[in-house]
Amino acid sequence: MKIIIVGAGAVGSIVAQKLSAENHDVTLIETEDRAVANVQRSLDALVLTGNGASWELLEEAGVKRTDILIAVTNVDEMNILACQQASRYKVKTRVARVRNREYYLDDKTSSFPGIDHMINPDEEAVREVHELLLQPAATDIYDFADGRVQVIGARVSAGAQVAGKTLQEIQAEVGSRWALVAAITRDGVSIIPGGGERLLEGDHAFLVGRQGKISEAVRMLAEEKPRPNHIMIVGANRIGIRLAEQLSSEGIHVKLLDSSESRAQRAGNRLDRALVIHGDATEAELLLQEAVGEMDAFVSVSDDEQMNLTASLLARHHGAGKTIALIKRPNYVPLAAVIGIDAAVSPRLSTARAIMRYFHHGNVLSATDLKDSEAEVLEMRATEDCPVVGTPLAKLDFPDHALVAAIIKPYQVVVPRGGDVIEPGDQVLVFTLPDAVRAVRRLFS
Repeated sequence: MKIIIVGAGAVGSIVAQKLSAENHDVTLIETEDRAVANVQRSLDALVLTGNGASWELLEEAGVKRTDILIAVTNVDEMNILACQQASRYKVKTRVARVRNREYYLDDKTSSFPGIDHMINPDEEAVREVHELLLQPAATDIYDFADGRVQVIGARVSAGAQVAGKTLQEIQAEVGSRWALVAAITRDGVSIIPGGGERLLEGDHAFLVGRQGKISEAVRMLAEEKPRPNHIMIVGANRIGIRLAEQLSSEGIHVKLLDSSESRAQRAGNRLDRALVIHGDATEAELLLQEAVGEMDAFVSVSDDEQMNLTASLLARHHGAGKTIALIKRPNYVPLAAVIGIDAAVSPRLSTARAIMRYFHHGNVLSATDLKDSEAEVLEMRATEDCPVVGTPLAKLDFPDHALVAAIIKPYQVVVPRGGDVIEPGDQVLVFTLPDAVRAVRRLFS
């Protein structure tokens, strides 16, 4: 496919890298010289300097033969205008990154013509944090097949029911209550496990299961924590206020802290079911005064990622439950676990993943990278002429470092065993390391 990306910042670069690796024809447009230089060093793609809403530059980028235009600059209006220009050129799919909620008719629908999909980075971050709070032991949560299948990351805790056992032993012991472990990160190394693989304390395991059925398996893997009833949030920005609104509407007791008196005052005027406090969350005295040790969860989502990391570590030190930090730079996300923070959320990564959901190329419905893992999750469609159709999984010549993790049928989700068979029309979730991606794609082509 021919794809134009307007904006070569973190989100644009992540999406461009992903699409270029899949052999799409990608052109980036960027106004900032430094961003252009960074992308040119790291990507084998055409990069043009200038205004992505300019019809002259869009024509130079090949807009007349473009299948998809993605506008992800930091300026909402620029993204909207670029999509509208692309619409005039009959570009099939137009995606815009838009933060201002005033530009939405509802949660996802644009109030402007010419835009097929709008993605709000703040809403993506709020959704991810909310899901992590509802699954107290989870470090990561990914939804597939319209939410019918979940992938949950969790760390194997000391004394966990399944620690030290092979996957075969666990399956024999707990049966249908267990989920499929599709990937493990151990000491920085990513593993696609077989039945003989043993789960060790400290492993970061990724489980696959039916929506609503996977929680019990997570509890066997990680230290069980109660669903939160008291939560402290740092940052009275759009994300913090939106999260506080959502949680307090669910009956959760919320405290919202911000170091800016004006931001705290505005938040206080807006939030009638949350306690808003003006103060610096990196001051231990304030956290202790506000009973941080009694909090079931501590979420720091301010615009200062250094503050988020520091405040989260302080909260953990003083007895807070689950800690979640918002981190802007995607390459910093894996460091959160290293320094003792339970989960990290990056709006840029969340936005890039949301954008990739709209790429349906051939039999590939989606491709998702996991945090803290080299593994990739491919959501595939099986057709009659695919080599994988009609043969039990145990008899398939499936590539090493790849695993069929779920088979989604019209009325059933199958967490597969060796005797299960992929049929035409099935959606299939495959976990794969980079060296097996092409072989997996060939099996579904």
